[in-house]
Amino acid sequence: MSAVIGVESATRRFGNVVAVDGVSLELAENEFFALLGPSGCGKTTLLRLIAGFERPDSGRILIEGRDVTAIRPRQRPVNLMFQSYALFPHMTVAGNVAYGLEMERLAKPEITSRVGEVLEITELGELAKRKPDQLSGGQRQRVALARALVKRPKVLLLDEPLAALDRQLREQMQLELKRLQHEVGITFCIVTHDQEEALVMADRVALMQEGRIAQLGRPQELYEHPASRFVAGFIGLMNFFEGEAVGEGLSHPALGLLRGRLPEGLAAGMPASLAVRPERIVVGPAAASLDNKLHGRLLEIAYRGGDLLLQMQSTGLASPLLARLGVANVSEELSPGQELLFGWRSADSRILPETD
Repeated sequence: MSAVIGVESATRRFGNVVAVDGVSLELAENEFFALLGPSGCGKTTLLRLIAGFERPDSGRILIEGRDVTAIRPRQRPVNLMFQSYALFPHMTVAGNVAYGLEMERLAKPEITSRVGEVLEITELGELAKRKPDQLSGGQRQRVALARALVKRPKVLLLDEPLAALDRQLREQMQLELKRLQHEVGITFCIVTHDQEEALVMADRVALMQEGRIAQLGRPQELYEHPASRFVAGFIGLMNFFEGEAVGEGLSHPALGLLRGRLPEGLAAGMPASLAVRPERIVVGPAAASLDNKLHGRLLEIAYRGGDLLLQMQSTGLASPLLARLGVANVSEELSPGQELLFGWRSADSRILPETD
């Protein structure tokens, strides 16, 4: 796929603060791309650089190979949808959606046709005559989306578009946005601090840390093969063991050898962490045959619908270890205070340099 958006060594400073620090990336045609990271990591500033609301202090922004660094936002074939939606309260749904086309002075028949088309795609046709105060939060979100899509941008930029919605509606709209993106066939770039949201919707994710890209790849790559401790800790739940890299894995000061494969560039003797996901932890007699096994005491059990999240304490661990078990796979009754064997395969260990 060809690149629709190119960011080349972009840097943006605000006084002494470097918000975006030499970032380079490409967004492909018809891709759902996510800029993910904690508050203050630079993701919104990078989105505004692409939109044209900020100009880089150095570097370039390209759209379909054309340098648009000095071009104003309204002259770029992109549309930015803000978190607030910013709907006109006195206008109907159809009026809000048509507004941008009217400002371009398009012919009325074309406006009517394009508005009708996008209202159908966003399933708003029956609500066309309602005002924003007569809509639910999810419906207002779809109106804002329709207003952006009707202008047929090459790229739709979305800045935390679901942040104001409650959890259930947010999860519904995640799937809705993904459906719409496939249906309209344009590039979406979303900014979010919610790692689950990024994993659900995006084809690729750029996880940002202090103005730079910590890791860029498919959601599964970031989840299963984090490049650093920061990535491992930000994407999903993770257990960490600190120690020193050795040939067969990690030497822990209290637990001894924890087995795993050293990544390229991490030499024996260097400070390192071993990371393992809670769902990779095996609890009970089945753990006896695994490469890594520990004895511990069950502290807490959290019922999460389809699974249980266990907190276990083992001698030598500064914090409890987490294990996630499918409810259907729990063969014995578990209770706090119980002594358990738990473990994991060396293939499920991720050994990471202590460089963050």
